[in-house]
Amino acid sequence: MSSVEPLREVVRRLADMFNNPQNRESFYFDFYDDSLIFHDFPPNLPTNKEGFKQFINLLWKAFPDIKIIFDDIIIEGNKVACRYYLTGTHKGEFMDLRPTDKQFRVNGMTVFYFRDAKVIERWNLVDMMSLVEQLRTQS
Repeated sequence: MSSVEPLREVVRRLADMFNNPQNRESFYFDFYDDSLIFHDFPPNLPTNKEGFKQFINLLWKAFPDIKIIFDDIIIEGNKVACRYYLTGTHKGEFMDLRPTDKQFRVNGMTVFYFRDAKVIERWNLVDMMSLVEQLRTQS
């Protein structure tokens, strides 16, 4: 097994837990170190683990069936870059948008920096304009 496989497996488990509504609130955040710093999330939230939890819980509330699917996982040292897409159904308020019951699919990229198999830093880019447009567009 190559030296990148353990991190690849952590990222796969992280995605599996994010996608599992029964256990995600109990275990998803265990993949993140208490010293977590995250970048490129909403500016009104703290950039620490607590702010990250607030944002992810907001996503889970707005899109209870949200799923992340990694298309590419690229590993160099302790950094993991992922290209992914998110799918879900708009069931709760999100960015001042009342629930629409519309389904969406948006692309994103994230970079994780690991220490001892826990994420200590995360950068994220998601096509939020596409998400909002899909939720606002008339069916």
